[in-house]
Amino acid sequence: MKKYNSTIVLLALLGLASILFLPIVYKDTPGERDTFRMVMGIIDSITSNKPLGSSMLYGRDISFAYFVLLDFFRPIFQTNLALIIPFMNYINALSAILTVIPFFFLVKRYWGTSIAIVANILLMFLPVWRVTSQYGHPMTGAVLFMFIGLALIGYRSFLSSLRLGWKKLILWDVLIIASFALCLMFRLDAILMFPLIPACLLLENYPFKKIVSPSILYSFFPVIIFKVMQSQLPPIPGIEKSNGIVDQLLLWNNPTRYVENFLFGNLLFVWGLNPLLFLIFFISCIYLVYRKNYSSLLFILPTVLLNYIFWLPNPAPARHFIYLSPVVAVSIAIFLADIFPTVKSFVKNNTKRGVALAVVLIFSVLISFKYSYSAPMSEKYSHTVRSLGNELQQLEPKGQPILVIADTIPAVVQIQLISKDTKVKYEKTNVFTDDDITYQKRSTFRPKPLYISVIVVENQKNKFICYFQGWKSKINEIQRFLQETDQYQKGYLVLNMLDKEARKVDVEASSLSNKFDILKL
Repeated sequence: MKKYNSTIVLLALLGLASILFLPIVYKDTPGERDTFRMVMGIIDSITSNKPLGSSMLYGRDISFAYFVLLDFFRPIFQTNLALIIPFMNYINALSAILTVIPFFFLVKRYWGTSIAIVANILLMFLPVWRVTSQYGHPMTGAVLFMFIGLALIGYRSFLSSLRLGWKKLILWDVLIIASFALCLMFRLDAILMFPLIPACLLLENYPFKKIVSPSILYSFFPVIIFKVMQSQLPPIPGIEKSNGIVDQLLLWNNPTRYVENFLFGNLLFVWGLNPLLFLIFFISCIYLVYRKNYSSLLFILPTVLLNYIFWLPNPAPARHFIYLSPVVAVSIAIFLADIFPTVKSFVKNNTKRGVALAVVLIFSVLISFKYSYSAPMSEKYSHTVRSLGNELQQLEPKGQPILVIADTIPAVVQIQLISKDTKVKYEKTNVFTDDDITYQKRSTFRPKPLYISVIVVENQKNKFICYFQGWKSKINEIQRFLQETDQYQKGYLVLNMLDKEARKVDVEASSLSNKFDILKL
């Protein structure tokens, strides 16, 4: 395909991505609790005038480039805090749309334009990619920078074939390293995509010895840059130091979690890819083995397996599997492109069977998308739980603390948005979570104890103690929490549990504690 045609095709794909992603973006609310926690920290950093220095910034140390990007809009946010959420959401959608460009050029270089087109379209429809584009999260930006770096590897290899000399190529090395460093600074766990670096060099037909040194160069230096930039972050007083990645691995990748979450994790893995597309992906891998297409397999399988193994013990939300979605799309695209001539010939010679096959395929696709991954929070649910914040803000002064048991993080964000004078902080209790009790008992490699935390919110009238995992599945933990501590057993209680459809769940307050005055909102 000529360059002009490639440009037209790329513009068409960008247009398709815009049509698919922009209408489904959450307009003024996040789509999951982690994003709400980020918003809570961004608001606190603005109102306390601590850029990147708020203790409430969720994931600051592993996504600081994302927060730097958002802090660039600080003057706008200071005039209207409510703009933070739509900015985050549309930045994410834009990242998903722009990923079309490097992804297209990368796939086109190694597998051709047709497969690049199909892979891009498949990626747009993979649930984990499409859903995560609906609301703010740094993972999508990390994927964008990863594929910019990979596409630049291909372009550098092309320039190298022209024998321009190393002095002219060093600029491209710097750009490649910068792209991968930005990838890590947007989200550190994006390092799970780094097997793609040697895979691309292999696809460039580099001999093994020439793959090793650039792989180390493109992997090692971004990590060094990440650590140097991370060390420049402003210190946060009062934050307990940990052993960093070791503590996180013991907590979330504990062998006990693999056993406990095996079925649930696999279910989310399949949902995130779409059941039908997962089946086709599985078939495509077998097909690539049959065809002995090992260079493509080395591009696909290491990243898929690494992400699958890493996230299986901590699978929720299915957004965790986003890093493997582009290579899954490539694998399916290669398979479909190879079998297309056979299918076309079959349909041409068997019209009735071809029509029946098309009907079955369309029906299967519709059914499979019905049972695919959707956003952890629907817009309806997100707005409903935020409305609790309006009600809490309107309460008259009570003179005593108010314990709020609900899905409170969205409500806290709403209170912050209403009043810049709202003070918010996390407070760790001395009570273990239910999960921690389980893993401390069953695990050989005991993780660092995980205590229940509450969010202390003070507005101009009241002080709220927010139990932020206040949903029905946590009812036993809530009861134990109230039995094991007297610190919060005074004052008033607001109980507001909802199901996934944002309907109220009836729970008797007396079943939790009889030491509170109940406030019904």
